[in-house]
Amino acid sequence: MPGPRRPVRVAAALVAATALLAGCGGAAEAPAPAAAGLENCGVDVPLRTPTKIFAAFQNGIEAVYALGAGDRVVGAAYLDNVPIPEVTAQFRPEQQRPVYFPEEYPSREEVLRLAPDLVVSGFTGAFTREGLGTRAELARAGTGTYLFRQYCPSSDGAGQTSLAVNDVSFDGVYADLTDLGRLLGAPDRAQALVDRMRTSIDGTRARLDGVTTRPRVAMINRPGGAGELRVFGTGDMATTLIEAAGGVQAFPELDGRQRRISLEGLVTARPDVIVVPACCGADIGPEGARELIDELRANPALAQVPAVRDGRVYPSTFAEVTPGVRNADALENLARQLHPERF
Repeated sequence: MPGPRRPVRVAAALVAATALLAGCGGAAEAPAPAAAGLENCGVDVPLRTPTKIFAAFQNGIEAVYALGAGDRVVGAAYLDNVPIPEVTAQFRPEQQRPVYFPEEYPSREEVLRLAPDLVVSGFTGAFTREGLGTRAELARAGTGTYLFRQYCPSSDGAGQTSLAVNDVSFDGVYADLTDLGRLLGAPDRAQALVDRMRTSIDGTRARLDGVTTRPRVAMINRPGGAGELRVFGTGDMATTLIEAAGGVQAFPELDGRQRRISLEGLVTARPDVIVVPACCGADIGPEGARELIDELRANPALAQVPAVRDGRVYPSTFAEVTPGVRNADALENLARQLHPERF
């Protein structure tokens, strides 16, 4: 999934019903039940249970399947890592079930040919003119849309360089899953999922109560396996996880996801812990981080960086540090690495 990431703004938009008179001089009947909608990134999304769903990006795909709507997915694009069991149980890209676009983003025409009535995207890149079109354009074509709130752009159709001041909290993730549950006709399942995540996250926080020593954490990777190092900075779920796990962001001056850093910058930051989220492909797990980890450990320029010197360089996955259903487990894993004495 490419580069970076709002108080919850869920609104109930009520459609006014016309009061009818019952007979001559009769009293007005109660208004008919109103059709509700919800607000998502400033866009009103009608609450109509979809029969055909297109899901984009790891967190969007996994959320739809975790909420029990996998049998309605007609198309999907981009998996950064091995998906969760709910996906692997039904996802058969080799059989075109659903139609899967693993590397190149599909054109608007390809997606609309699948006739989805809802497109769920875990990242802002889907709803641009270069992507599937703006959300307003898709609405005019009869297709509803939902975008994870961490990636709300400043205006409809804007890309990742134009993100609004967005909610990167766990509450924001809960709200996305709750809203998606309403849209998919699975509110109870969404509530159960949120309850499980909340219990896990609260439990991890309780274990860390009173922690005073907070290691400096750098989450870095190298997209495509070559080129410059990238860091997951502030204003991103990565920093939310770092702070909740009892650490501090080693690059507080960098805002956003996957900002370029030099080797010298990593030396200067002197992180106590380095986490390398592996990416990108449906067959890549944490072991995909091994090559970069080995390079960092072997580089003499990094020998005195505390994380390298003390053997605290750990693998992770891109999917874990993206807002979605994995965040509770990701938090516990990171907390165990930062504060093993508490587990």
